[in-house]
Amino acid sequence: MSQHQWQGNPNISVASSPNLTPVVHINTPLAPGSKLDMSIPFAEFLGHRHTKDPETNPRSTDMTGPIRHVMKTLGTRLVLVDGIDRLDNAELKTAFDYFGYLADECNVSFVYCGPGSRDVVNDARRGKRPGSPDGGSGGIPTLAVLPIPYSTDDHTTFHEIVKAFDQHLRLHQHTPGDLLHLATHLHRRTGGYMKPLSLLICMAAQEAIETGAEAITEELLDDQLVGRFCDDPILQT
Repeated sequence: MSQHQWQGNPNISVASSPNLTPVVHINTPLAPGSKLDMSIPFAEFLGHRHTKDPETNPRSTDMTGPIRHVMKTLGTRLVLVDGIDRLDNAELKTAFDYFGYLADECNVSFVYCGPGSRDVVNDARRGKRPGSPDGGSGGIPTLAVLPIPYSTDDHTTFHEIVKAFDQHLRLHQHTPGDLLHLATHLHRRTGGYMKPLSLLICMAAQEAIETGAEAITEELLDDQLVGRFCDDPILQT
């Protein structure tokens, strides 16, 4: 059964217009080894020729620059990536470095589709699967960022981060320090990564306002469809 894994802005709005291409759909390329390989499916969807001269020089050229320009110009906000399960361990880093680059440059959200896509995305994000043997990243400079640790002996950094969120909450029933009491649950739900942590807290706060609860609780956090990992107890029910 096919699964879908969403990464991006949950409040995304996709408009329809003859002059816009709000959604791009690609199939994951087979055996991608560089950003050139990753750029071709995007170029084909957008109708761009990716060979210098089909008659005399049929070799493809890197289309990253042109597709980035076109996606920005045409208002692309969502990219559907099919067949993410076809990537093997050595190809994950190249692919996700490229998707992350486009997400940041073009302000787009990605939906990954395919059997086990949730596990593929979460494992790649948490560094469980090895990258390419040569340590390359498809020509895109990258910085490996480890999750924020959390244990009995090493919790200060995560507590300081949660405390900063806690201090900025403006909920009528929120008492300073309430969010800090949920630090263990927050770390379990987000794996110590900043982006899902921010999304989880923001979405919970939004629901707290909409429902009139005006406070973030563990139950409210569990209602949010972000920051879930395969070892999260909520997925075992």
